[in-house]
Amino acid sequence: MKQEFIEKYYLGKEVEIDIGGNTTYRGIAAEVNDGVLSLKWTTKEEGYTHIDIERIAVIWKTLRGRR
Repeated sequence: MKQEFIEKYYLGKEVEIDIGGNTTYRGIAAEVNDGVLSLKWTTKEEGYTHIDIERIAVIWKTLRGRR
């Protein structure tokens, strides 16, 4: 269910993800396959973070201008 929800509402959007504790991730929800969300990020170079969607506690669209 989470995978379909993420695909419908967040794919291609800049998001922030909280997996609990003090750990949050930010990036563009690029792809969801086999229960894994791939977040695309760019800092000095492009890369990806892969997150098991079962670990996601909270996901939200990043507010513009917030960094």
